[in-house]
Amino acid sequence: MSALRRLGARPEPYLAALALMFVLTAVDAARPPQAQITSGLYVGAVHAYQRFGRPVSNRYIRCRYSPTCSEYSIQAVRKYGVARGLVMTVRRLASCRTSVKPGTLDPVV
Repeated sequence: MSALRRLGARPEPYLAALALMFVLTAVDAARPPQAQITSGLYVGAVHAYQRFGRPVSNRYIRCRYSPTCSEYSIQAVRKYGVARGLVMTVRRLASCRTSVKPGTLDPVV
């Protein structure tokens, strides 16, 4: 068995890498929103979704809010940082019901 395969069979390296990523993300979240690396990575991922995922999902999903949930998420993360911005995004997604009229205004405050 190769050394790389033996290393892959043990969970410790993966757990250590996951713990390190968690610590680095927590430290980054304590910085101002404009200086957060994770914030920029998240916004880039949402832009990728908007470009490639939205055309597919628009066939099945219609956003009821204005701005759309992805734009809301970008605005919240840029204004408040990745931690609070993601909490606001999850709350926004959870509030989406069929009882909400399409085009309902819900800006980031």
